[in-house]
Amino acid sequence: MTTKHFNILPFGKAWLGSLLLLLLASCSDIAEDERLIYVEPAKAARNVLIEDFTGQRCVNCPKAAEAIHEIQDLYGENIIAVAIHCGPFGGLSTKNNGLMTESGKDYWKAWFEDTQGQPVAKINRGAATDDYKNWSSLVAESLKQTTDVTIGATVNYTPGVPFLTINATSRANSGRKAKIQAWLTEDDIVALQKMPDGSFNSNYVHQHVFRATVNGPWGEEVVYGEEEQTFSWMTNLDSTWKLENMHVVIFVYDDKGVEQVIQVPVMDN
Repeated sequence: MTTKHFNILPFGKAWLGSLLLLLLASCSDIAEDERLIYVEPAKAARNVLIEDFTGQRCVNCPKAAEAIHEIQDLYGENIIAVAIHCGPFGGLSTKNNGLMTESGKDYWKAWFEDTQGQPVAKINRGAATDDYKNWSSLVAESLKQTTDVTIGATVNYTPGVPFLTINATSRANSGRKAKIQAWLTEDDIVALQKMPDGSFNSNYVHQHVFRATVNGPWGEEVVYGEEEQTFSWMTNLDSTWKLENMHVVIFVYDDKGVEQVIQVPVMDN
């Protein structure tokens, strides 16, 4: 049995850096001389969730993925990204949905049903933006905010057993109402991707791909009291998933956005 325990306090530390390579906007042209901008790193008071609504037929999505990689290089483990394959460019064809999921389709319908361009992202469940040259500045602003929410989690996996057991804890100011959400993601998936030059790359490596929800598409309600809140979930595993590349992502959110997020590896690498 492999057990991983992670606990994050609301006051973390951002990685230092100064230069971030930012690139073309998803649905509009950006001149080459505008691709480099300076974003001063913020001192992180929380972790930040980037929900990247992407697709295998989206020509600008590889550039957005690289932008996220640069942001993660800058701020380290304070940035947790999830690539949700969905939308008009999400699937490979009408008969092959590729990395798309039913939950991903639900998220797209809830937020972007009339949107035709991809990629588009939500930073800590804030306003959506398809201009990924601005993602780093939005992340920097989110990192400056404080939160009273803490999350801890333990993932238990027994080899040969087709499910995970996840135990989580969370604490916040008494009386706070929110929702807690748990997802499964997978890294290092080699699959087809349409590239910015219009070609298809069959060896493209997809990172932090959304695989499934653990406790429903919108999570479950939590009302914080004086005692630490506890949660226990069991979730099935697909035989095609590589567990050594997987994480459990857990976040607490309310109408204002994501208050805290952590990710826990399923197995020791």
